[in-house]
Amino acid sequence: MGNLKPAIKIALKNKVVLFLFSRYGTYLIHFINSLFIAVYLGPYYLGIWGFISLIIQYLNHINFGISHAVTAIISVNKSNDFYIRKIIGTSLTLLIVLSLIVILFFIANAIFNLDLGKKYDFSTYALFVVLIGILGYFNALFSSIFRVYGRLFEIAFQQTIFPILILLAIVFFKKSNLLWALVVANFLAFLFAFILYVIKSPVKLKPIFILRLFKFIQIKGWHLFVYNTSFFLIVISTRSFVSGFYSVEKFGFFTFAFSLANVVLMLLQAFSFLIFPKMLNRFASSTNDQNMALLEKVRDAYVTTSHLLVHIAILSFPLFLLLFPQYQSSSKAFKLIALSVVLYTNSFGYSGLLIAKGYEKKLGRLAFSVLLINIICALVLIKVFDVPFTHVILATTLSYFIYVYMQGLMGRSLLQLDTTMKSVWKDIYPMRLLAPYILSCGLVLFSAPNYFFLIPLVLFLILNYSILLKLKTVVKSVVMNPNFINI
Repeated sequence: MGNLKPAIKIALKNKVVLFLFSRYGTYLIHFINSLFIAVYLGPYYLGIWGFISLIIQYLNHINFGISHAVTAIISVNKSNDFYIRKIIGTSLTLLIVLSLIVILFFIANAIFNLDLGKKYDFSTYALFVVLIGILGYFNALFSSIFRVYGRLFEIAFQQTIFPILILLAIVFFKKSNLLWALVVANFLAFLFAFILYVIKSPVKLKPIFILRLFKFIQIKGWHLFVYNTSFFLIVISTRSFVSGFYSVEKFGFFTFAFSLANVVLMLLQAFSFLIFPKMLNRFASSTNDQNMALLEKVRDAYVTTSHLLVHIAILSFPLFLLLFPQYQSSSKAFKLIALSVVLYTNSFGYSGLLIAKGYEKKLGRLAFSVLLINIICALVLIKVFDVPFTHVILATTLSYFIYVYMQGLMGRSLLQLDTTMKSVWKDIYPMRLLAPYILSCGLVLFSAPNYFFLIPLVLFLILNYSILLKLKTVVKSVVMNPNFINI
């Protein structure tokens, strides 16, 4: 007990721990919101909300990689304040140009009646969606700047204000009125975060135009844009196929399953968000031996924990269906989506290494190629095999398997390690993770009773016992040492 109080005091002074706790509190609110939104909107209006969210995601990711480029550039040039100010000023100009392009596109949609999302009555909400998209471009840039400078409060505010406003909307509105309230709450959250970022910026925010930097940011940003956007479009394109080829209600079921599956992995996204720029800095300046040691350290912790959370979530999901029986049709979709999205965590660390070493172009080509594979597979599943909406995500599962393997192959090649199929497979998909994973997939596809999913969880705990014991040391280090996050 005597050692507990000093530990608590240290933790309360640790900005990393406070940030993580704020994020987990936010995720809890987000999770609660997802459940109440599903109940109060119902499958039909949830389908419309899912489509609106999908368009916002498209806007957020079609950003030409500007914020990604700025993160990569200032992470490895952190000590050069003058250079950083020039980079940020030029990137602001790029975002202003991008915002004008977005506005023109939606004006053209209205004038020429392109019928974007007619089934979902999207034109009713288009103005707010455009404003949210534009604010999202600037907030993504500001967030990149603030996390490189270690300014976590403003980032936490941006990530917290949205679920809080959504919660308030849920309290006061229902059905179609709630749908409007969700859109407005989304807009206000982006606006408040934008204002706070501008007021609290650690560097002067002034748009400038330097042709040399303009080209540099755009070239580097383009490769990162192709990489990041193609990667995100893998799963977004799958959602788009479900929204286009199935009914609004079925897309509502899919949205419910997708939202809950992503909440599970949000628990780790806060940690990866913090260490990513620091990993880039370390990878860029370290030797191969040092990078291999760092990779082993972060991958053991992150990938193992991700798979553990998904196995627990799949076993626990039927409890939520007892509370929300109207979403019983989303059960198989949730399990398959969770097993699909967790696959990407298997590449954790290697993507950062490749970006830090300037492999953005190769990553972009890889991501775009896998995106095409996903689109083709999804169309085959829908058009040829006429699968139910729950099984369309299998296209993404296959795509992620290929994508993650190829990232591991490229990373190991860069580190001059053995790149035979057996070596890469053992590194990216170790049997301690793969065996429980495949078992869970088989149980889902054969519609096994829910209690059967206890078997892969127990198997996982047995195979990963020693790794899970090491995680205690990592957690203790994060709590007791504020600089641990600097890895």
